[in-house]
Amino acid sequence: MSGVAHAQDAAPAAQDAGQAQQDAGAQGGDIIVTGYRGSIEKSLNQKREANAFVDVITAEDIGKFPDKNVADSLQRVPGVIIDRDGGEGSRVSIRGLSSDLTLTELNGNFIASADSGDPSRSFNYLLLPSTLIGSVEVYKSPEARLDEGGVGGVIINRTRKPFDLKPWSGTVSAEGTYSDVTKKVEPNVSGLLSWHNEDKTLGFLVGATYQVRTNRSLSASGDSWHWWTDDKATDPATDVNGKTFANDSAIDYWNSGNNAGTTTRDGKHYSGYWAPQSVSETIMEQKRKRLGIQATAQMKPFDNLEITANYFRFQLNGDYTRSSIKIPEWGYGNFFTGATFDKSGTVLTGATFEVPPEGTGCRVPGNMCTMETPAPQDTYVREKSVSNTYEVRGNWELGHLNVDFVFGKTKATGGPSFQFYAQAKPRNGSVNGNSLSAWNFTDQSIAMNFSPNVIQNMLNGVAQIDLGSTGSGFTNSSLSQRYAQVDLTRKFDSPFFDSIQVGAKWRDAAIHRETGRFEWYSDAANTLRFQDTPGGALALPEIFYPSSLGNIAGGFQTSAFPAINIRNYIDYLNKTYNGPVRVPEPQNVYNIGERIWAGYGQLNFKTSTVRGNIGLRVVNTKQDGTSTDRITYENEYCVNGPGGAFDPNKPVGADGNCSVIPESQRQVRVFSPNSESKTYTDFLPSFNISWDVTPNLLLRAAASKVIARPGYGDLAGSRGLTFNSDAFVFDRAQFGARPGWFGDGGNFDLKPFNAWQYDFGVEWYFHRGSVLGATLFRKDVKDFIVPVVIDLPQEVAGQTVTVQQYATQANGSSAVSQGVEVYAQHTLDFGLGAQVNFTYNDTSMADVALNGKKLGESPLVGSAKTQLNASIFYEHGPILVRASYNRRGEVVRGLSSGLNVYDDPYEQVDLNAAVDVFKNFQITGSVINLTKSEQRQHLGNDTKDRFISNVYSGRRFYLGMAYKF
Repeated sequence: MSGVAHAQDAAPAAQDAGQAQQDAGAQGGDIIVTGYRGSIEKSLNQKREANAFVDVITAEDIGKFPDKNVADSLQRVPGVIIDRDGGEGSRVSIRGLSSDLTLTELNGNFIASADSGDPSRSFNYLLLPSTLIGSVEVYKSPEARLDEGGVGGVIINRTRKPFDLKPWSGTVSAEGTYSDVTKKVEPNVSGLLSWHNEDKTLGFLVGATYQVRTNRSLSASGDSWHWWTDDKATDPATDVNGKTFANDSAIDYWNSGNNAGTTTRDGKHYSGYWAPQSVSETIMEQKRKRLGIQATAQMKPFDNLEITANYFRFQLNGDYTRSSIKIPEWGYGNFFTGATFDKSGTVLTGATFEVPPEGTGCRVPGNMCTMETPAPQDTYVREKSVSNTYEVRGNWELGHLNVDFVFGKTKATGGPSFQFYAQAKPRNGSVNGNSLSAWNFTDQSIAMNFSPNVIQNMLNGVAQIDLGSTGSGFTNSSLSQRYAQVDLTRKFDSPFFDSIQVGAKWRDAAIHRETGRFEWYSDAANTLRFQDTPGGALALPEIFYPSSLGNIAGGFQTSAFPAINIRNYIDYLNKTYNGPVRVPEPQNVYNIGERIWAGYGQLNFKTSTVRGNIGLRVVNTKQDGTSTDRITYENEYCVNGPGGAFDPNKPVGADGNCSVIPESQRQVRVFSPNSESKTYTDFLPSFNISWDVTPNLLLRAAASKVIARPGYGDLAGSRGLTFNSDAFVFDRAQFGARPGWFGDGGNFDLKPFNAWQYDFGVEWYFHRGSVLGATLFRKDVKDFIVPVVIDLPQEVAGQTVTVQQYATQANGSSAVSQGVEVYAQHTLDFGLGAQVNFTYNDTSMADVALNGKKLGESPLVGSAKTQLNASIFYEHGPILVRASYNRRGEVVRGLSSGLNVYDDPYEQVDLNAAVDVFKNFQITGSVINLTKSEQRQHLGNDTKDRFISNVYSGRRFYLGMAYKF
């Protein structure tokens, strides 16, 4: 059925340089198998002829990949960590390095992907149908013939060719999936057909897969933690043990520590504690439609010349709605009536809010004070990602000389083609100060309680649309790369020198992004937006859901979940106003170019007991980018009293508290283009060796230098900056507006990530189909990249200003990542087998600096200290059953407010079963995430009480059938 090779392997020197053999089993390795014993033993035997450190996943039969998702299979490889999206594996990290440092290729070349409007070097595995994949190779130790760019590793996905299969052979399958969070049954169908003539001079293969899937994720979050204090100098930020932070300058002090403590109406005063800027709960529902197509033609016009042409199309449509309810920090002043703290008294873990008596904090005149909480925020997005790859490759044999060539193009387009978001302001009131909202962190989640009449009030029209948090946009991106490569392999009849390989490769990449928005206008000339009209804030009952959105145990807890029916709201705007009108931003330029030339030489050696290779790869990279800084000046928001002060005698306007000024009059946008370029050359040596100490005992070692270029988004470091004036903040203070500059942007000055890495492994084949092994690894890294959020001085419009909460990337200094992988596998004669692997990874702390200023210390982003995978399977006759357990330890993420973000440990159990009803016809079933596990994050390594988020995407069941012919 299938096999997972999880250890050392290298392609034989005689094979096509730059790619391993198409036969999935040819990679060998110490194999961890999830399938038939024949596949296990085949892979183990072939592994004994391998050279370097490679992990391989194989599908013995067409259309029978070990898991529903390629990334889900990769997580069973030692040292591999995956990120999940909607419960599915999406991004892959290797040995504690971020997914951007993992190079993913299709048949030896880069696959373009551009999802969510942000082209990335990391590949989104949601695009890749597992039914079209024959094998996957994970190179943890590079060779000179392999493309550079994967400091963590290189993953090569291999598809099938017609000459590898029998004429008129193939497979068809149909499967239904059911999720406990959606209560829906949805289809997945796939098929593959292959043919070649009797002489194997012409062959064709076509394959396709189509899947419909609804994902529903429930999450909670504590956003933007700050240190609240009356006096920053006398009461600085501390951890839960009372220790101050060495990187205090990177801590986000609320209001710069200027009388930021809070006083409640009951006389209690709080100062010197961590608190989130807001807390929220979210339901996200996404309708995914996935299409995968492969078309391959293979021909052999001469006995020594073989040509293969491939076309691949991977498409993912992902329309979604996201509904959130939020309690912002604006109530921490006069509205804040109760608080709970952790044991140290330095972390706020709960808050209760009440409306104060009239005249002590209410902004709306009249007999009733109002409290605009919870704030429902809803978003609708239409998104489509398409990746197309065209290529022609050939192999020409001339005696002892092999010539391999390939040229092609991969292009991806994606991003939200339509996005609309809105926020409502319930007008919940109280004369005597009834409690209207409360939150607290419970078991690393959030529980919320609201006034019981909040939804009914909204349906009765006691609510308004917050025009300052309502708008639309689109981001369309494209990423393309043309490539050409030639490789020469000269074989020798020598007792030591097996072959020499030399080759060259050219790559030319281009990234383009377009942005803009959609508007609805109230006049025929399209000059007055609906948000700028008196009726723009109208909140009709039909745009709200009539009841609370449903809860699911384990996701979050809330007494009510009011939400905007965002599709109904869009329909209302379409009927009432002129629109939507697409308004592009041609002045927002974003173009990146990257041209790479690479050449290599590699010597492969082999004796009766020793084999390996030594080589050098030389790479020249030229990068240029033109991007646009987008600067927004928020001069004011609405008109009220003289000078912007609140006037109790002025009627309430379109936005509840005041009359909103048209955007064209209150806001100024400036687009400032800039161009940058740089060129650098890298010399990358590599060495791999394998020694058969005895027929059953092998030792392996490797040393190499590797690089990874900064992400595409950093090559053109455009900034998005916003200035909030005092008048604007006065009008929007209750929604978290703060004065001054805020923003985010790239960092074109980032240096490429580089590392020297070393591996040493031992493997013992103690029984047929069994192995016990261990690998020691070490990476000495420089210039690793860390996402940071800090207050940063920058030059804007000729002036130096401090941009608050600026999100960007910074380089870390030298660091060490080292650890061990251990693995074992054994299969008993009657069909019961087990596999287990464990990875321990220790990363040192290193300084992180930006513009010469130390921001703090961080371990390698994406690193996890431990990773454990275990499977037990039974295969006898027509029955196969497998149970798999996966546990990933705590993962380090970027810096926020001077502290690292951490993913909590995550564990998951999956079940798989298959029964051969009759020859070539099989029924399969699976349960994914049997344990209903959740993903969680927290801030800082001293406590988990600084809650950041948790996500629950449900448990999924599969039942299907497949026929092979």
